[in-house]
Amino acid sequence: MEVYKAIKYIRLSYTNDKTVESDSVANQRRLIDDFIDKHSEIEAVAEKIDDGYSGVLFDRPAFQEMMDMIKRGEANCVIVKDLSRLGREYIETGRYMRRVFPAYGVRFIAINDNVDTVNDAADDLTVSVKNIMNEAYCRDISVKTRSALDVKRRNGDFVGAFPVYGYFKTGEQHKSLEIDPYAADVVRAIFRKRLDGYSALNIANELNRMGILSPLAYKRNNGLPHAKGGYTDRKD
Repeated sequence: MEVYKAIKYIRLSYTNDKTVESDSVANQRRLIDDFIDKHSEIEAVAEKIDDGYSGVLFDRPAFQEMMDMIKRGEANCVIVKDLSRLGREYIETGRYMRRVFPAYGVRFIAINDNVDTVNDAADDLTVSVKNIMNEAYCRDISVKTRSALDVKRRNGDFVGAFPVYGYFKTGEQHKSLEIDPYAADVVRAIFRKRLDGYSALNIANELNRMGILSPLAYKRNNGLPHAKGGYTDRKD
């Protein structure tokens, strides 16, 4: 009996409601583990998780790590909860299922969609229709999200994750912006120097000489919400 070295692939989109248990990382893992327990010919060798990645794109980090393992011959089976976890883009998802995986001798299993390429458990038409539906769902979500954000902007609500340097989020639901007096003074000083003909490097050097924190360092120092990396080319 051939033993399949399987990678458990789990994906949770950033558009998914994190309170929906059926699509949670834990639930996907439990479903796949239960499936493996019932199939003695399958051995799990790795688990790859893309948490917060759209199914439309295939440059997800964990997905690429999975493909690297397959190319190195370290795995020959991929198991997902359903077809939408692999991807929601019809053409690219189909390419992986019909060309890429077969080229590397990979058995692909989508548990809830009853797809198992070693048994031809799903006909080609059924898989194609489901992939098209998954792509249509993704497009529908995208349109609804853009529409909702547009309504908020028209109402004067701030929809960004973090306010730019010089502003605070305010209000009961943090929808409004308020000027940060200290940071605003720094911004005005930068504009004045720029209008006076100073270069960006000269202004930056002067701010460093005066001990003015960079926007990212300022937000960290004051416990303000900020992006993980920011736009710095070196620390602080």
